[in-house]
Amino acid sequence: MRLVHQLSLLLMATALAVVAAVAAVVGWNLRAGFSDYLAAQEGEHLTRLMEAAEQDLARRPSLPQDWRPVLHDWLETVRLTSVRGAPPEADAPPPERRAGPDGRLPPPPPPPRRDPGNFGPRMVVLAADGLTPLAGRRELWNRPGQTRAVKLNGQTVVVLKLAERAGPVEGVDAKFLRRQYLGLAAVAGAVLLVALVMARVLAVRWARPLGQAQTAARRIAAGEFNVRLPSPRGGAGASEIAGLHQDINAMAAALSRLESSRQRWIAELSHELRTPLAVLRGEVEALVDGIRPLEVAALGSLQEEIRRLSRLVEDFHLLATSELRSLPCTFEPVAPAAVLQAAVARVAARAQAQGLVLEVQVPEHLPAARWDAVRVEQLLANLLENSLRYTRAPGLLQLRARSLGAAIEVRLEDTPPGVAGPDLQRLFDPLFRADPSRSRAHGGAGLGLAIARAIALAHGGRLAAEASSLGGLCMVLTLPLHPPGSAA
Repeated sequence: MRLVHQLSLLLMATALAVVAAVAAVVGWNLRAGFSDYLAAQEGEHLTRLMEAAEQDLARRPSLPQDWRPVLHDWLETVRLTSVRGAPPEADAPPPERRAGPDGRLPPPPPPPRRDPGNFGPRMVVLAADGLTPLAGRRELWNRPGQTRAVKLNGQTVVVLKLAERAGPVEGVDAKFLRRQYLGLAAVAGAVLLVALVMARVLAVRWARPLGQAQTAARRIAAGEFNVRLPSPRGGAGASEIAGLHQDINAMAAALSRLESSRQRWIAELSHELRTPLAVLRGEVEALVDGIRPLEVAALGSLQEEIRRLSRLVEDFHLLATSELRSLPCTFEPVAPAAVLQAAVARVAARAQAQGLVLEVQVPEHLPAARWDAVRVEQLLANLLENSLRYTRAPGLLQLRARSLGAAIEVRLEDTPPGVAGPDLQRLFDPLFRADPSRSRAHGGAGLGLAIARAIALAHGGRLAAEASSLGGLCMVLTLPLHPPGSAA
């Protein structure tokens, strides 16, 4: 079943259950209340009959021997046979109609109504003990019902008993209940019809954007990353569906960026590998053709190109590993100040040769840390290499470190050229180079900063780029002293 049908049936079943429950409660309450009303009404008539009986017995010189005609007279006295209407005697003559002053006969009286409450046939006269029957139908003697004591001079003479109904309500009372039940059924049917229409409308309204989301997901799975979903209109469930559409749009945009990055990655990778391979090929062909003699210098050139190609492959492998999972690190106790001084010492001579001044401000007593010393040294080497490669001479490289409680902050700043604001965060994208100042002409594959960030993340730290107060680039490295998972 489609979702729209399931939602329609669900809402319909819910409405049906609610209407059925409400109808059952209202019907039960109506029937119980109406029964109480009939009982109260019958009690009033029984009280009237008791009063008429006491008045009649007070006028009699003695108690009657046969109570059946007396009961009939009492019923006639309170006019129950006319008010609630037992049928008249079959042989009773019709009442005489006399002409009025204008000579016209009055309209015939309406036929007497039947007794809808069946009062007369349900009356029983019991002796003063309330057990011995004196008048009434035999099958009613033991049936429960309302009673009234008929007293004479303060003493109970007989007891009047109105037996309960043996069957369902009849006559006018039955018609009243029937009308109420029909009204309830009509209202229930109308509510169910409205619920069905509303369920269909809501189901379609909810299912349409969900269907759009399903179609968009299929297109995205097929590689159409330019798919975008509109925001659904307001209504029930609109916020959740709108959130789903926004998530799908965000996913499509992220996949689009990822696909663009992948394509650029493949293009850059093939380009980066082509250069050392081309050099190797030319060198080998020159040696094979005898153009270049096989000597130590030629072999050294080949060895250097092989090293360059190996470093490039290793860097790509390192980045691919960091994308799949956190870089594997071997944490051990280290002295951060010693790690920083060692990294600076490796590039000090190159900086001086390039006409760059290297200033170092590292406290001697930094807190001990648990780092992967090899990884952190590689991170620092990549940052220093980036500054050495792109800072113009004469220039300045400034490295400072400080303790931040549970972390160490390292700031590396250099002099121009700098990097434009929009490109600062992209510096950590693999193969990215800011143009024109940091171009391929300066060498490198554009992987050093990406690897540095991967190492920082593997230590639970962060690496960010910002504009330097010296006019160039500032790299801010923050590493916790005890990275997650570094406990001995």
